[in-house]
Amino acid sequence: MTEDGTQTQDSTRGQSGKQTANEARARAPEGGDVAKSDLLQAYRRQKSEPEGEREKKERERSKKQQSKKLGNNESIVVDFVANFVAGGNASFEPVKGRVLMSQRRLILATSKGKTNIPITSIFDIAVGQVPPEVEEFFDYTVMVGYITGRQRRTTVIGGDRETIEKFSLLLFRAALNGSRAQVTHPARIGGRVLDTPRQPSGLHLDYEAVTFPDDDGPLTENGEPFHIDLASVIFFEVLERTIDDETRLVLSVQHVKQGQTVTSEITLDSRRKMNILGRYLRLVYHWIKSEVRNVELTEQRLEVLVGLYSTGEMAADVDFSELLGVEEEVLDAEVEELHEEGLIEDEELPTSLTPQGRFVVNEEIEDVNV
Repeated sequence: MTEDGTQTQDSTRGQSGKQTANEARARAPEGGDVAKSDLLQAYRRQKSEPEGEREKKERERSKKQQSKKLGNNESIVVDFVANFVAGGNASFEPVKGRVLMSQRRLILATSKGKTNIPITSIFDIAVGQVPPEVEEFFDYTVMVGYITGRQRRTTVIGGDRETIEKFSLLLFRAALNGSRAQVTHPARIGGRVLDTPRQPSGLHLDYEAVTFPDDDGPLTENGEPFHIDLASVIFFEVLERTIDDETRLVLSVQHVKQGQTVTSEITLDSRRKMNILGRYLRLVYHWIKSEVRNVELTEQRLEVLVGLYSTGEMAADVDFSELLGVEEEVLDAEVEELHEEGLIEDEELPTSLTPQGRFVVNEEIEDVNV
């Protein structure tokens, strides 16, 4: 662990060959013991939490007051009531208050005062790991590490899983979106090392992908912004490399793209942001993996899933019963089962795969490649 809170090396790698891939998939990244949740659906719907009338009126009243304090150029993107321990309080006594966030700062407000945390001071975001000191008070938490002056402090915010997960995604995005990056893509295809130059790029987080828009030229052949589908990630690690005579952290990500295992390398100027990006990848990887952990597919159902994956946007023009050699009724039943397992978006064809469905297919492709 470095002085600014980053880790010098982090890997999900096991041994070589097929064992490497299997162990990388078997090892659960950080993020706590997360059971199957409705995170993706909740995130897409942006569903708000139900509130009592008293809390709702109190929230609206204080929100108007707070909006004046934030000013015209700083809008609130998060506002909810929660229990938290703010500023590394040694007593670990949680208090109830409002959690507000703009693009510039995180604010923890109570009737007795407020804690302001500039987004640029945050060096760590850990979701789902309840510290022993407060585990009796919280079911699910996000722990935020930040620096004030020369001191490192921690705040723990607790609540129900869906609220904390939604808030955490927005916090990660506030901390990382708009960052400048250096990207080498592809650095390797399979085991073949390529002489691809590093290119400057932006960075933008979504639930399903990390996108690297670029102002100085396309990172891909068709001119579209390069992105990493997080459901396609099979392995990643943070390494130390010497770049321009300076020791830098490099995030090496192996992901499946068009049936091939591709390695991309990303570095940010800030070690603090590299640490947060690594946390984000581990967390979303774990969320996706946890939702397919107990899914068991028959060979025929897997063939349907791979067929949908392979045809992509052309799925509407494909006769899948003929392609897979099954009766229409059998195909309909298999599609319905895949939908119930959360692996495809709709229960009727044509349809697309969910992140969990893409994760299952990419694991199958990686097994074939190995």
